[in-house]
Amino acid sequence: MSTPARPALTDEQRKRIEANRKRALERLQQKNGKRPAQSEPSEHQQQPAVKKNKFQPPPIRKQDYIEYDFATMKDTKGGFIYDGPEPGEEDAKTLNDWKKEQQSKELPPPMDLSAMPRCFECDSVDIDKNLFTNFDVRACRKCIKAKPDKYSLLTKTEAKEDYLLTEPEIADKDLLKRIEKPNPHGYSNMQLFVRFQVEEFAWKKWGGPEQLDQEWERRELNKAKRKEKKYQDQLREMRKRTRAEEYTRKLRDGKSLGEKHEHDWSAPVTIDKNTIKRRCIDCGIETEEVVI
Repeated sequence: MSTPARPALTDEQRKRIEANRKRALERLQQKNGKRPAQSEPSEHQQQPAVKKNKFQPPPIRKQDYIEYDFATMKDTKGGFIYDGPEPGEEDAKTLNDWKKEQQSKELPPPMDLSAMPRCFECDSVDIDKNLFTNFDVRACRKCIKAKPDKYSLLTKTEAKEDYLLTEPEIADKDLLKRIEKPNPHGYSNMQLFVRFQVEEFAWKKWGGPEQLDQEWERRELNKAKRKEKKYQDQLREMRKRTRAEEYTRKLRDGKSLGEKHEHDWSAPVTIDKNTIKRRCIDCGIETEEVVI
């Protein structure tokens, strides 16, 4: 029995079959991640692939990072961040204001020499700019070196201890002018005062250097008395502890009652075959003895 012959395909059917085969191959290559063999990648197409292989760190999300300066942050005690004006905005100065201020600080020398500031001591015009600007003190460099006891700078601690000034008096800027510098030994700024200005205020407060010395001696005497009283209290407390320990030791050894206690035992009471019990008639202590 002969098989029936296949009908011949027309040209249109062959073109359709070939087109379907090509589309199927392209879909298979795309699924496997491969490019079509007939399409050669150009130099422009290879450039992104080279860049993609290089390590590229992820970008920093700066919008999620907020930096706070805790040194300038104000604690409102309310559990939230202070959203008020920034420090320095209230008294912010423009550039013109700053220039005018600098011009007023560095004024040109006057044409009339009689109007120039002069030294208190020698009437010289070569005064120290630092003392004149910050302390309103007219003194030349020569006199500053010649009289360090008058124009030297004092720290806040020296002003409190040597001249017996209080904290509110030192903090008052109307009473004592000062300059602030970074403190190498701590975080707070160091305050410096001119010695003769501190002395003038101290003489006015205490009545003179003699009265200041008397007040200093009185405080030192009271300090010595308090120290001696504290020492005597500690010595008295130590003696109390010593006596208490001695009494406890004697009580433990039976010496605090005069003579050592001697037990007056009663007749033994038999508990079982090998155990007897005794009791002191005076103190009531009981013992059990095992007879071997």
